[in-house]
Parts: sequence; structure tokens; C-alpha cells
Amino acid sequence: MAKKGVLLLNIGSPKSYEVKDVKKYLNTFLMDKDVINLPFVFRWPLVHLLIVPRRAPFSAENYKKVWLQGEGSPLTVYTQRFASRLQKDLGSDYLVKVGMRYAEPGIEKALREFEESGVETIILAPLFPQYAEATTESSLKEVDRLAGRLGIDIPTESLPPFFDEKAFIDPTVRIIQETLGDEKPDHYLFSFHGLPESHIRKVPGCLRSDDCCFEENACAKNCYRAQCFESATQIAESLGLLDSHWSVSFQSRLGRGEWLKPATDHSLEILAQTGKKKVAVICPSFVADCIETLEEIGIGGQETFKEHGGQEYHLIPCLNDDKEWTSKFADLIRELKIVTAESR
Repeated sequence: MAKKGVLLLNIGSPKSYEVKDVKKYLNTFLMDKDVINLPFVFRWPLVHLLIVPRRAPFSAENYKKVWLQGEGSPLTVYTQRFASRLQKDLGSDYLVKVGMRYAEPGIEKALREFEESGVETIILAPLFPQYAEATTESSLKEVDRLAGRLGIDIPTESLPPFFDEKAFIDPTVRIIQETLGDEKPDHYLFSFHGLPESHIRKVPGCLRSDDCCFEENACAKNCYRAQCFESATQIAESLGLLDSHWSVSFQSRLGRGEWLKPATDHSLEILAQTGKKKVAVICPSFVADCIETLEEIGIGGQETFKEHGGQEYHLIPCLNDDKEWTSKFADLIRELKIVTAESR
């Protein structure tokens, strides 16, 4: 019998690319107060009456472009493949399950299966390299909420953000090198998922200057922006890139508020307009390819770059179920530095 459960936490995807399923997913996702931080009385009409009715048909078309026919959403498929490989790497002392925050397979089902299997502890493993309230913390809080509702009192441990772990950096660097081969891009763009600036400013001292993320111990404050810059810096240094050959941007803006800058689409425009003909785009806030990497960056980003004069565009695949990544992630699980629910 497995002694420890491992719950791989991710955002999830719609059940299908049909508009009705996309609407259901977006309603669930955007009604999370950690995603849109407004009182319920304002959040409900904003989501149900304004955002989702307009966004769902457009998003459904984009999901259709990247859907893995006969298998499903790329995010779900790659996460489950990763889970299967991780189970083999960890062996019988562990039981690995996937829990999607806003979709199936859900967290509640995984918790019930852990209880039925008699595991002694559950390791919560958010598959978000950099910490953010809207992803990491929201997922961990949902585990606590559901465990309480279900009366499941199995002790939990949490895997810390792995934005600077060699287990994450090394396979990312190798995949970049293998994807590019002999190609020599003019510029490497590290595109991270965006967040409203208001989320970052919740951390004391964050976003008070453009350079605050490079101050000592900036990442230790669980500042998402600082951790993004640290991931990009370590990858760039491992690739031997000059500072002038790489930059950071943020994608997936939603709404009219101030979001982290610079925006990825704008960065691609500027790169093309200033004579960069060949770019490589890496998305290190994702460990599994999804609509944000394959459609927004892979299709939309390429169109933007070429429309403004760029020529060669290389999207670097995410880690997905890469063997080295899975093996090293298994080591992170085995060597876990325990973060209990009480200390989060």
C-alpha cells in the first residue's frame, strides 16, 4: 500500500471546445476571488454578464485550434501523461493523482481516492513554477476547503515553488537547445503568464521600482514577478546568453486594469520593428503546453511577429512529460522540504 499520496495541482481546461463547456469552465475559473479580486456582488455580473458571454465563443475557437483530437485538451493530456510517468518513477510507496482546480479530474475525486487508499500523508504539488495567489495559493486553499467539507484529515505537505530548482531549469535548457539545434535566434523572449499589478503590490515592497525584483531576497517574499525574472535569468545564464540577447514579457492580459509589463504582444512587435528577424519564445510559467502557449504564443505570437517584419519564429515546447523533467521532479518529491498547511 502506498504510504504517501502526491496530488498534482493545475488549473484545468474545459471538457470540450464547445461554447457551452468553455462558458462553464470560464464561469468557474473567473468567479474565484483569487483570480478576480472583487466583492461577489460586483464579480458575479462582471463574469456572468460581461466577460464570459463575450469571451467564450472566441476562446472556444482557440481551444479548437490546439485540441488533441481523440485525446482532449493539451493541458489535461500532458498533465496526465506526466502523472503516469511520475508514478513509475516514484514507485509503489507513492500514489500519484491529478487535481484540476477548475475542471476534471477534480481535487475532490483525488482526495476521496487518497482516503480510500489509506495513504498516511498527501504531498500537494502545485505545477506552477512561480508562486501566485491566483494559481498556487488558490489551489492549496481549495484542497483545504474540500478536505474540511469531506471530513478528510490526512496530514498534508506542500512542494514549494520550484522556479529556481535545477530540476526545472536544466531540462528547460536542454529542450531549448534540442528544439533550436543549429538555429541561432537574434533574441530569446521569456513570456510569463501575466498578473494584475494589484496582485503583486500585495507583497510588501514589491513593484516600488523597475529593479526591485533583482534585490537580495526578492524571491523569498513569494513575489511572482521576482521569481519570473529569476527563472529567466537562470535559464539565460545556462544558455550562455548575453544580457542584450534576451528579455522578459508577460502575456494573457484580461480586462482594463494595469497588468505586469511589458506585454508579450507588444514586445514581439518591438523586436520585429527593431530588426530582430529570428526569435525564440520560451514560456517558463507553464510546465505543460496549453491554449496560452500553443495558441496565444504559438499562433498569435507568430502572426504578430511576422506582421511587423519578423521572419523566423521558434516556440519552445513546455516540459510536458519529458523524461528528465519527470525524473528530477520525482527527486523533488522525495527530498521535499516540508511546508505544512499551518505555516503557509
